[in-house]
Amino acid sequence: MKKYTKIILVGLLVISTSFNMILYKKLRETNKDIGEVNKIIASNVESNIRQSIMYIQELLEEDNLENLQNLGTSVDTLTMTFNHWVDLNQSDKKPNERMTQALSSVEMLRNTLSHHLVNQYKVNDNSLTRYDIEMLEASNEQLKRLLLVYHNIENRLDELNNPDNSDGGLIQIASNIEEISRLYRHSRIPNQHLQYMDYHEAVKEVEEKIPNLKNLQIKEEKEKVFIKEGVHYYEINYFDNDKESYLVWVDATDGSVRNFEFKEDIDGKPISQREAMTIAKDFIKDFYHGEMNIEMFYIDETKNNDALYSFKFIPVNQEVMMISDAYIINVSANSGKVIKYTNDFTNTPLIKDKMLYTPEEIQEKYKEEFADMDYRGLMLVRSFCTRYKPKLAYGYSIIVEGESKMIFIDGITGMIIYETYHLYHSI
Repeated sequence: MKKYTKIILVGLLVISTSFNMILYKKLRETNKDIGEVNKIIASNVESNIRQSIMYIQELLEEDNLENLQNLGTSVDTLTMTFNHWVDLNQSDKKPNERMTQALSSVEMLRNTLSHHLVNQYKVNDNSLTRYDIEMLEASNEQLKRLLLVYHNIENRLDELNNPDNSDGGLIQIASNIEEISRLYRHSRIPNQHLQYMDYHEAVKEVEEKIPNLKNLQIKEEKEKVFIKEGVHYYEINYFDNDKESYLVWVDATDGSVRNFEFKEDIDGKPISQREAMTIAKDFIKDFYHGEMNIEMFYIDETKNNDALYSFKFIPVNQEVMMISDAYIINVSANSGKVIKYTNDFTNTPLIKDKMLYTPEEIQEKYKEEFADMDYRGLMLVRSFCTRYKPKLAYGYSIIVEGESKMIFIDGITGMIIYETYHLYHSI
């Protein structure tokens, strides 16, 4: 019996060893194939970096739509191959955070060159502006540096998991690319930071406007200036003991409150639209006095299971609706608490340019593209499309694929400035 058992065990051992040898051989072949694929993709990354550098240079030398489209295709391909390269050298157990950040910066660059630059190109009558050229030159410089870093890291991506090992400057370049894209897309003066007030002075401004915040704590002083949609701001988190109560964004240039959010759970009794309107009007008095149009919409349920009334107060200056300076106030329908306040710009100067088109001529021009255009009046807008400069436009409400939108059209050039979804209705 023991003899047969030994024979069986030896047989199983032989089978197991043979099976493991086969698996080992297949694993070696698979790893070899992966290695070959990795080399090919890594080579493509280098090629795409070089190609993007070349197309940026060609666009700078000859400003035309074909070169712009070539650049867009090139950075799209670069992003795709860079993504594959990172995925092949990534581990779920120990993610390569440096390569992930590098990929994020390349994706941001692609978005800037393939989307935002194209928008600016169209708005500016198919030509590059000085701001576009500055951004392209800065991006090209960083891509050249990325090419040098690539040769430093292409065969040692695994080593980058160890923070003690040099990345050849990869993270610095990634940060530079992100900063270039952020300043081009979001800064009120493209490609530049503004003159900022001191953080503590900004906090003082907030607490003078909203005195009850003085009784709360700021646990972490964030002296970094954030930039979003033309607004440069400090972020302040106010705590009541260990619980965050309010999130405030204060404009880093003039101390204006740009965002105010109540973060705690809400209890209370339901209120009517009329009561919510009264609460919102009382709140806006601390920030604006003057003529304004009021719009609203009602959200039956939010992610916090709290219905709300959202009011948009639009200042009116010489019969022009100052969309740029609109105030949005959200009031909880279940408690009457102001849970959010936002405002991007204040005191925007009104410059009444002489329009070369009438509203009727604009409607005739776009009647095939937009079958139903409802003229809403003259409006002042500021967005990335206007480089955050005030722009007088004709405003129209339109319906696109069943969705309500607002479209703003330049009355001088007859060109569309931009369009946006529109949920509010006048009250």
